[in-house]
Amino acid sequence: MEREKLAVLVAETLVRHLPGDVADAAVEAVTADLVVALENREALAEDREGHRLAVLTTIGRNRSGIVHEVAGILAALNVDIVDIDQTLVRDNFAMMMVVDPTEAKEDFQTLKTRLKEWGQKENVGVFIQYEDLLRAMHRI
Repeated sequence: MEREKLAVLVAETLVRHLPGDVADAAVEAVTADLVVALENREALAEDREGHRLAVLTTIGRNRSGIVHEVAGILAALNVDIVDIDQTLVRDNFAMMMVVDPTEAKEDFQTLKTRLKEWGQKENVGVFIQYEDLLRAMHRI
C-alpha cells in the first residue's frame, strides 16, 4: 500500500478509537510512527517471510581470519549469513553482516554472549542486535 493511503488509514483508525480531546499533533505523531513501523515490517517481510533478521557489526585491528572466525561461530550455531560487507581503513577492519538466527541452535542471548566472548578474547568489538530494533533506535 502506498504511504499516503496507509497514513490516511492509520489516522482514520486512530481518530475513530481515541477520545475527541486528543490533540491533532499527537494523532499526527502516532500516525507517522505507525506508518514507519508498518513500512519496516513490510521491508522485513520482503527479506525473509516470517524471519526476524539481526545486524552484526565487527570492528577492530585487521588480521587474517576474522571473517572466517565470525562465520564459524555463526555456522556452529546454525545462523545464516544473509548479507555481508567489510572494509579496511589502514589497519582497521570493519564488517557488517545481516544474519538470520531463525533456525539457530541456541537462543539470541546465547548467540550474543558467544560473539561477545570471542570478541573480548580477540580484542575485537562485536555487536549484534535485531534489525527492527536497530532501525527503531536510529529513528528516535
